[in-house]
Amino acid sequence: MASAGQWEVVGKVKKGKAQPPSLTKFQKKTFVDRMPRIETRDPVKEDGTIYDAFAHEARKSGGAGGDTTKPKSSQAQVQAAAIKKKKPEQNGKQGSHSKPQALDVTLAQIDHAELESIVSQSQLRFPENQEVWLKDLASYLNLKLEKVPDPDPTFKGKAKEYPQSQLSKGCQKTINAVFKKCSKQSLDHLFYHCVQSMISEANKGLSMAGYKVFLQLLAFHKPDIVLPKLPQYLELIKTNVNRPAQCLSILWSMGQCGVADLRAGLRVWLDLMLPCLGIRSVAAYPVEYLENLFVWHKSSQAAYGEIGLREYFNLLDTIFSPTFNIQGDLRKRLQAVYPEVKNIAYGSNPSTNLRNFFASYLRRAEPNCNAAMKQEVLLCLVLCLGTDKHSWSTWCQMYTKQLPQSGVLLQHLTENWELLSKSERQMLRQTLRSFAVTNEELIVQGNINQEGFDICNVTTKELLQKMSQSRFPWGMLVFFFTTVFASIVAYDIMSSPNIKASRTVRFLEDYGIVMLLEQAWGRITTFFYLVMSWSEENFPRYYRWMSETVGPSVRRGWQATLDLSVYLVDSARPHCQWAAEKTQHGLVWVYELSPERWDQLSAWLWLSWEFIKDYTHWIWKHVLHWVLATQHWLQHHVITSVPTGNLSTHRLQETALWSVQQMHNYTRSFFTWCNQLLFSSD
Repeated sequence: MASAGQWEVVGKVKKGKAQPPSLTKFQKKTFVDRMPRIETRDPVKEDGTIYDAFAHEARKSGGAGGDTTKPKSSQAQVQAAAIKKKKPEQNGKQGSHSKPQALDVTLAQIDHAELESIVSQSQLRFPENQEVWLKDLASYLNLKLEKVPDPDPTFKGKAKEYPQSQLSKGCQKTINAVFKKCSKQSLDHLFYHCVQSMISEANKGLSMAGYKVFLQLLAFHKPDIVLPKLPQYLELIKTNVNRPAQCLSILWSMGQCGVADLRAGLRVWLDLMLPCLGIRSVAAYPVEYLENLFVWHKSSQAAYGEIGLREYFNLLDTIFSPTFNIQGDLRKRLQAVYPEVKNIAYGSNPSTNLRNFFASYLRRAEPNCNAAMKQEVLLCLVLCLGTDKHSWSTWCQMYTKQLPQSGVLLQHLTENWELLSKSERQMLRQTLRSFAVTNEELIVQGNINQEGFDICNVTTKELLQKMSQSRFPWGMLVFFFTTVFASIVAYDIMSSPNIKASRTVRFLEDYGIVMLLEQAWGRITTFFYLVMSWSEENFPRYYRWMSETVGPSVRRGWQATLDLSVYLVDSARPHCQWAAEKTQHGLVWVYELSPERWDQLSAWLWLSWEFIKDYTHWIWKHVLHWVLATQHWLQHHVITSVPTGNLSTHRLQETALWSVQQMHNYTRSFFTWCNQLLFSSD
């Protein structure tokens, strides 16, 4: 109604047209805030010309005459604006000329209390938004390091924990505590955000050291954080391919996960750094990173299974194939690290894994491939055949499809025939027989025009002929002649009345061998007597000198050794007692697990002992019989029949008495020498 003080619409409302809902006060405010705004800017300042001087003189003259075109308030405003403009320019000049600081010093100067304050404020303001905490931390670090000049993008020559190691332990602990409170999704998202922010800061010419420190801390805390988004990081590198510093910074940030985890580092290298080998400006860093990866991790067992077949052979082609454009020195460095990668690809059980590699190796053994690739592939093929026996059956299945490659492998086996073991030769003989049958079938079918068939056919026949020929038994021949010669000499000596009357000794005397041996023995004894006389003369003097100079040190060392032994025994006594008690408890615990098994084991041991004892008695009876027979033979052939020989009882007694007398004389001479030495020293 009109009396209400408002306009009223007169007419019918259309049925199809809905009335717009009225907005609340809060919705209006939100709508206004979200509307696009037009920012007003100052007009563009005109450039100075030669006519400005005349205008300046005119303003001077006008001011002197008192005819001012502007009021005083306007002049004051202009002067104030000029002063305001000058101040930011002066501040900017002062900031631009500030002295840059070193990264180590700046990181060490970061206050732990201030960092905790930043974290606490962020968590209080946004208790549920974890990404805000992380972004505040990253922004704080980058703000603190904004005056640090851009260092080497990869920190070459520094320790693997650099630059985060320059932070105080308290700061590292605080940042890691924040990481632990955040979810995996938040950490992944923030890592990618920080990488993008780092690149944008670098494109603006600003320092990105703070983001690098933050990314390194995050990669050390969670090494697998970069793995889900490796394709995005690769696209980021391709986008900045003309900016080597940015690319190296991305590669360095991704590679920090490999410092703590070899598996994650290998995955980053295969998916991200291997494609970068074709970029000449950054190709050196992936090679250096792979070298460092195996220096940081001495054992590669943790990475078994990380490298698949396709990835391994892709790397093999990259390293050894000349079609990939890699610098010569980088290729050599990759070939030096390649055995470590191959060991990881083979896994913990090569005897069952190499059968999967054989087919791909054989396809690459082409006759026209380069020498380095051919040598590596042939060595790997021989390794597969010698380690995994199923590789032989795989070769038989692929023989007709890979005739040229099989011919190359057969020629290699022919040239290195001596290096094959006995079991490998047996498997090769069976495989060659299968190849011979296949070759005959191909000849019957008329498929002899295939590439590589002639080489395979000729090499197979040559190898079969070589394997059918038996080697001359030189070892058996030498053993046979040695045995025959020793038997003849023994029979000659036993059948003669004494040793001197034997034909062997007479033969040696006739040809001067006995005389030569006597001369040699005489020279040896003469030299021995000379050495003994020199020792009798000089040994006491040297012994006295050693006793005076080295003796005190030796005694002190011996005493220190004794004291150390006593200390170690005393220190280890409680540990030994503890170990004995725990061992006893452990034995009781193991016995209580299954007492019936131990009873069965005891019964088996007693049965084994009875078996061994019975056969030991049987062996002892036979040994005793052989000993008695030997004694009877010696009594009958040596002692009784040769009463005056060298082995008679009388001669043996004389030899024993002579030996005792000589020992007695030497002993008396030694004691006399010692007495003279003591009296002369007094």
